Amino acid sequence: MSALTGPLIAECSTWLSIVSKLFNTRMGVLLAPHDLTPSQFSILHHVTRQRITGGCSISQIAAAVEVEQPAVTKTMAKFQNMGLVRVEPHPSDNRSKLVSATPEADRLLGTIYQDMGPDLFKVFGSLNGSDIEAFAGNLKALAQWLDENRL
Repeated sequence: MSALTGPLIAECSTWLSIVSKLFNTRMGVLLAPHDLTPSQFSILHHVTRQRITGGCSISQIAAAVEVEQPAVTKTMAKFQNMGLVRVEPHPSDNRSKLVSATPEADRLLGTIYQDMGPDLFKVFGSLNGSDIEAFAGNLKALAQWLDENRL
């Protein structure tokens, strides 16, 4: 294991920024046929994955995916029109709404992953087989740390 240095941190930060921008742009192109942006995809993925009994509040979703509440509210209206979510009044807070994914949301995510699969296999296939396992593990650890240590 190499020693952590200022230049190494700067290099990792630079590459992470570049990869993030390039991957987000690629995801935008892959999601466009499904009429979703990467941000909307992230919201849909979160709502579908959570499956909290009674649903998630708009503010919980906004905090989890780090998107402003008005954007989540607008996205929920779009998702409602697409039949992807149910939005219901909160039983104890008239100002709040609870969002639940519908089976159509699961079907759409399955279709999206199926459609993106060939491209993502190319993307991640560009890494060496043993490197991809280490990469996935490191990426998961980084995501967990960032989630637990939000600013």
